[in-house]
Amino acid sequence: MPEFIAPGATIGIIGGDIGAYQLARSASHIGMRVAVMAETADAVALKAADIRIVGTDRAAYARLQSVCSVITFSDEKIVDADMLDDMFSARQLPSGTDILSMTQDRYLEKVFLEDLNLNVLPYGQVVTSDDIDKVVATVGFPGILKPIQKGIGADQQLLIESDVDVWRARGLLQKRPYIYEAWLKKPRELAVTCVKTPDGLQVFPVVENQHDHHVLTATIAPAQIEDDAFMEILRIAEKVAGRIDYTGVFAIEFFYTAEGGLYVKRLSPGPRLGGDVLRGITNTTQYALHMRAIAGWPIPTIPVKGEAVLLPLQRRQMEAVATQIQIKPDWQWQFFPAGEDPVGELIVPGPLKHAFSSLAATEVFNIQ
Repeated sequence: MPEFIAPGATIGIIGGDIGAYQLARSASHIGMRVAVMAETADAVALKAADIRIVGTDRAAYARLQSVCSVITFSDEKIVDADMLDDMFSARQLPSGTDILSMTQDRYLEKVFLEDLNLNVLPYGQVVTSDDIDKVVATVGFPGILKPIQKGIGADQQLLIESDVDVWRARGLLQKRPYIYEAWLKKPRELAVTCVKTPDGLQVFPVVENQHDHHVLTATIAPAQIEDDAFMEILRIAEKVAGRIDYTGVFAIEFFYTAEGGLYVKRLSPGPRLGGDVLRGITNTTQYALHMRAIAGWPIPTIPVKGEAVLLPLQRRQMEAVATQIQIKPDWQWQFFPAGEDPVGELIVPGPLKHAFSSLAATEVFNIQ
């Protein structure tokens, strides 16, 4: 059980992205000092840190270990789980590293989900170019060939639709393991945010995420789905939470087909961008909940009310943003320090039908 951490202690955050920035702000709000360890000196999260550590080598981890009561991470792709296990005490790692073994490796994640008898898309492991034919014969067309290691860009993924693509893939394979997974054409993407502590689990409303070339463009809360799909997602959340040794916020993402097929897409430790929609339908944020959990503070029962749409804001939209700020008093705006997109977030309160029509009327912000 996480040890209670009183205000004035230092919480460490591994990651330099907007998620780490928002975690750092939430830690400050409960009276903590914040140490952020990021890959580069221009990382946005460092702007919210009291102690700034640049680098991800052993020396950087040692510095983080020496100044922090507890640590967490915003981006599992850059975390070295072996380094954490080697250098940090269990007291300093309330979230543990158990979850990283699944979320950093696509193949192990699939195995974990299958061991729980959860529905995943057909897949196979590709270690050498000779494996492709065997795996494709089993999984079929179309499929996506992805590096097993997460964090490698989407440009390293290849859609396989025919034998010609298989032949082409052999020439593109690098010396790393891959996973070949069945591909669905335009499924809906759902997600659920959960917070787990030794005292129990809270599961928040199922949301629908919309993406454009792997970039989140909108989150709709709650997702408009059938009751049986909703109940199955709750069952899956409880089953996953019961198996992982973890404290804090985590998310589970799903594919949902027009025929009602539900497939677990991935498991993610820590807050995810789409989970920011909770700010529009609850009295808290996923970052505040995560910080309370890892600091050993009790988690209240969070009331959920209303509906909302979240839109990450891009720099190219800022002229339109300035106009809408002046004429939409009910819209909720949040902006981040200058840096990469997104530059901020917009939450439009429901009812959803009204939110959709208001967004469409701008001709800039829209829902697919």
